[in-house]
Amino acid sequence: MNLRRLYHNSSLLPVAIAFTYVSLLLDTVKYPDFVGNHFFISSVVYFAIATTLLIFLNTESKIMNLVFRLNRILLVLTLVLYIVLSLIEGAHYMNYILNTLHIHLDGIAYPLLFNISILLVEKFKHLVPKPSGRTKVTYPLLIFLLIYFVAGNMTYITNMAFERNSYIPFHLGDSYDEKMYYRWGDFYRFMVFVRQNTPETATIILPPEQDPWLIGTGNPNFVRSFLYPRKVVSEKLIIEEEDLKSFPDNTYLLISWGKEVCNPEPTCHGWPRQDIKAQKIIYKDPDSERAIEIKENALYKLGDGKYVYGLIKI
Repeated sequence: MNLRRLYHNSSLLPVAIAFTYVSLLLDTVKYPDFVGNHFFISSVVYFAIATTLLIFLNTESKIMNLVFRLNRILLVLTLVLYIVLSLIEGAHYMNYILNTLHIHLDGIAYPLLFNISILLVEKFKHLVPKPSGRTKVTYPLLIFLLIYFVAGNMTYITNMAFERNSYIPFHLGDSYDEKMYYRWGDFYRFMVFVRQNTPETATIILPPEQDPWLIGTGNPNFVRSFLYPRKVVSEKLIIEEEDLKSFPDNTYLLISWGKEVCNPEPTCHGWPRQDIKAQKIIYKDPDSERAIEIKENALYKLGDGKYVYGLIKI
């Protein structure tokens, strides 16, 4: 029996589908790309492999008929679950589902898209040309790459559409600040705090563009969109004293804890990571945009205060 016939007459295809589905659910319950981080191959790759096998291998068997019927049930359940959870999140705040149910809402889009892919293959695989001759390898490979690309990008588009649109019907009367807080959370409050406590001509020194500030306060292009026309400058982990002296008047350093995972935890959090002689230190209230404590002509020390976000005027 050749390899092709072995595939056609075995249960490897249902096993591949079940394995893919479990991988996608693990990413949903744990965190996005959990499988890829622990087992070296992303669940999206399994998604593309299983779908490609569905397209090119024989699916006319009793077990595959059972798989297709089960998939239609799962598709309805997953779609309803995704819509309901998206609406619940829209009625509350970003990451509400993650904080309360410990489920990554953006991860549910992958099992849903996988269900849809299986249904589409079931209905339309007869329209896909069969590989022959020199295309026996390159044609399935091209389909695999196309599925991989679509799966990775379609879920992002789906999540953006559902998450943003689910917010609208529950917050028609929200102000601009309330809408921005829903989207960006405490980061937006921090940016409002910086705007309120610095002049528009100020220079704002940011933490280095690395973990744990990479996605938030350490990204100058991201921060600039909130603080313009202020000038933003990214600095090293440890700033030389001579470099600090070279900055003009109205220069401020962000006091930023950092959100991303870093190693070793938690000692790698917190910036600046050195003593700073300050004209003024302004600490942010953790629950609002207002300043909660102001120190004049003080020495900033890492871990010296009880507040982890603020400004240092040098």
